[in-house]
Amino acid sequence: MPSDTGLEGGKQTGQHMTHDMVAGGAFDLAAAELLATGFQLNWQSAAWGARPRPKGKNKVKYTCPTCGQNAWAKPEASLVCGDCKEEMEAQASLDPMA
Repeated sequence: MPSDTGLEGGKQTGQHMTHDMVAGGAFDLAAAELLATGFQLNWQSAAWGARPRPKGKNKVKYTCPTCGQNAWAKPEASLVCGDCKEEMEAQASLDPMA
């Protein structure tokens, strides 16, 4: 049941909402039936065991041949300099700090 307090009797509408489970309601009965089968829900954060992606490993440095403006994008990107309207050229370096 929607509730602005998370407790029985709270307002059912508002900007900061939570809920309260109705005893004997549809969710309560379905959850009890599911849990009776031995079902368990094991929560795990997506960040656990995940390694941070190294930055820049999939990027290529592009440079405008006219003004020298730089940008980094995927190797297959087709970039045009916003100032000169020239097609930017891909550089050999994969390091975005180069």
